Amino acid sequence: MAALYGAPPAMGAPSAFARGRAAKGSYFKPLGKSTMSLFKRIEKRSFEARKTNFLRDRVHTRCQAETREFPELKNDLMIRAARGEQTERVPVWMHRQAGRYLPEFRNFSDRFPFMYRCSTPEIATRLTIQPVERYGLDAAIIFSDILVLLPLLGVEWGMVKGKGPVVSDPIDTPEDMVRVRTVSPSDVRNELGYVMEALTRSRLELDGRATLIGFSGAPWTLLGYMVQGEGAKSTQAVKAKGFLYQYPEASHEFLKTITDAVVHYLVEQVRSGAQMVQVFDSWAGELPPKMYAEFSTPYLKEVATRVKAELKAQGLPEVPVSVFPKGASTHVLPDLSDSDYDVISLDEGIAPEVARLQAPNKVLQGNLDPAVLYLPPKQIIEQTRKMIDAFGTEKYIANLGYAVDKSMDPELVGAFVEEVHSYSDSLIGASNAAPAAAMEALGV
Repeated sequence: MAALYGAPPAMGAPSAFARGRAAKGSYFKPLGKSTMSLFKRIEKRSFEARKTNFLRDRVHTRCQAETREFPELKNDLMIRAARGEQTERVPVWMHRQAGRYLPEFRNFSDRFPFMYRCSTPEIATRLTIQPVERYGLDAAIIFSDILVLLPLLGVEWGMVKGKGPVVSDPIDTPEDMVRVRTVSPSDVRNELGYVMEALTRSRLELDGRATLIGFSGAPWTLLGYMVQGEGAKSTQAVKAKGFLYQYPEASHEFLKTITDAVVHYLVEQVRSGAQMVQVFDSWAGELPPKMYAEFSTPYLKEVATRVKAELKAQGLPEVPVSVFPKGASTHVLPDLSDSDYDVISLDEGIAPEVARLQAPNKVLQGNLDPAVLYLPPKQIIEQTRKMIDAFGTEKYIANLGYAVDKSMDPELVGAFVEEVHSYSDSLIGASNAAPAAAMEALGV
């Protein structure tokens, strides 16, 4: 487990990066009492002790999730918008909103390796909630990674500094698929209990302030990592696409196995407290449209259909389900409009008006170009208003076309969130006031 999750660094002085930030007097935020208390609790028990106690703690929290009523959702804007209902203002959250652009996030990331943060529910909970506390966002997305499913499927991976996620022994041929395992719901509960515990803790600590989102990678994206062995940014997923071309039958069998795992994973997240789930097809843009229609779309559709069926069959909350086909918004909407997804998240490559025409029956989410957040506040406000005007305020959730970058200024990110709230509130308020004024003028 130490190899997988990474042993924690010494809890003494801050890292060189943190010291540098502090010396410059920018971004690095002194630790508050609650954060220091958390660090002391983690330091008190060694990494080996954490492994010994993990199963006991996980079982306790899971029982708590199954037997205790969660706090009432006071801010239900996300849920209502995702179901296509009218809202008082447009809800907003951001992909990768828990990230290194936040000084309070770096208080943790400078001290703990990535997988240690993911696999320690106390830390994952704090990182999940930080953006909600700072910006008043309408949703929190659990701090985790789409690749946590890989070890259950029989493929180990880790984070390599300067390179990102790397698979230690990729799947090169169909013969290698003997290493791929089928995943059951009990496998998810036993091996990914730290995700489930973080969800339960986050749901309780949010106390109804925001909707809690769980997530998974899409089948094609997970296959891509397992075959390519690393991210697609520098490789264009050539090896993974080659696998699909060379071994189409084996690819479909592989995708079926992954789809089963994704379905079980998302259902267990809802059982643990997720109030909405999203499927990230991060490599969607790496496939040409015809290949995507064959090797991704059918499995994406199956995930949504089966998750909803399982939630209903098991008496679990029938939560909204969202999908983000990153880089493929220009060609996938007609197909995904004929699916069981409630929400389709859009990248910045498609105009809102076009998206509305291609998926008129779906709630849309997105799609401000993240690069806009490098502009001065006045221009961020202008671009945000243009986006909302183009989408309209109904059947809409505001987000970015992709994600918040670590180099962004938290204050400029905040300008975007604040403008979504204030501008949409003024638009909806004005539209509601007009009929009332007309009725009053008629003496009704």
